Amino acid sequence: MRLKIKDRMLIASLRDSNVYKVIIDYSGGGDDGCIDYTEAFDSEDKCIDTDQVKKTLDALDEFFYNLLSNHIEYDWVNNSGGNGSATLNVVTLELEINHYQNVQENYEYKVEINGPSVIT
Repeated sequence: MRLKIKDRMLIASLRDSNVYKVIIDYSGGGDDGCIDYTEAFDSEDKCIDTDQVKKTLDALDEFFYNLLSNHIEYDWVNNSGGNGSATLNVVTLELEINHYQNVQENYEYKVEINGPSVIT
C-alpha cells in the first residue's frame, strides 16, 4: 500500500513524538464499520496521551480505516460484520491484525411427529 504524502507526514509526526506503535480497535456490522479508538505507545509500552498525538491519530482515522479494509480478508463492515484490533509499528510500518469475524447461520426445520392420534 502506497502512503499519501499527508499520511507520511502524520506518521513522521508520531515518530517525532516518540510513538513506537499504535493500537487500532475497530468494529463493523450491518452496513457500517468504524475505528472505535486508537492509542499510541512508546517503545517501553507506555501510553502517549498528549493532545498533539491525539490530533494526529484523529487525522489518520481514514488511513487506518483503509489500511484495515485493504488487509482484512473478510467483509468486516457488512451483514454480521467483524471486529478486532490491529497494531501498527510506526517505525517499520508493519501491521499485525487480530480479527474476529461474526457469522450468522440460519436453520429451518420441518418435523413430523409420530405418535398416537389426537381424538377430540
